[in-house]
Amino acid sequence: LKAEFVSNVSHELKTPLTLIRMFGETLESGLVVDEAKRKEFSGIIRKESERLTHLINNVLDFSKMDAGRKEYRFENTDLVEVVRSTLEAYAFHIRDLGFDIESHFPTEPIYTQVDNDAISQAILNVLSNAIKYSDTEKHIELGVVQRGSMATISVEDRGVGIPKESLVRIFDKFYRVPNDKTRGTRGTGLGLTLTKHIIEAHHGSIEVESTIGKGSTFTITLPVQTGATT
Repeated sequence: LKAEFVSNVSHELKTPLTLIRMFGETLESGLVVDEAKRKEFSGIIRKESERLTHLINNVLDFSKMDAGRKEYRFENTDLVEVVRSTLEAYAFHIRDLGFDIESHFPTEPIYTQVDNDAISQAILNVLSNAIKYSDTEKHIELGVVQRGSMATISVEDRGVGIPKESLVRIFDKFYRVPNDKTRGTRGTGLGLTLTKHIIEAHHGSIEVESTIGKGSTFTITLPVQTGATT
């Protein structure tokens, strides 16, 4: 398990590092004189750096969580803006892999007591999972909605789906669904474990519905900050 984990982490880090190096060398060469292009390349470097940070944080946070030392900094935050900015940071990577993403955000803010970085990390973990286990239909829907005293974040894909017998285990550390798509896709097996820990630390819950060959929907539910004003 340790050898496979190290191998998978190394593979996961290669993609953002390769992009950062490629676009950095292009800018350094001086061949890009168009200011709009320079700004675009700089933006890609920044966003891929954020994605690299996310991958590293997953490993570090898992270590803290496993040792019972993971701490959160809660503050009154607009959940809609957290989800929107998280999606924007990941947008280049999603487009680069040939996906289209449909987002649904309310016009009004939804205030919650959350650790911004942790919630962002949880959303990225679910998005990353949707990307890895999609097949020919590369479409993802992301939505935020408030229902009474609770806010929900949903991520829906049209991927390979999860067998019924695996649904109870997908949040276990290092567990990966045993199918052909999983065997051909690298992953640490930590993303959903961390996500569940983060959401439960926020007094929320995460659930999944899935149909083989049609896709999966992950739903994160968090309590709304009562008495918050815009």
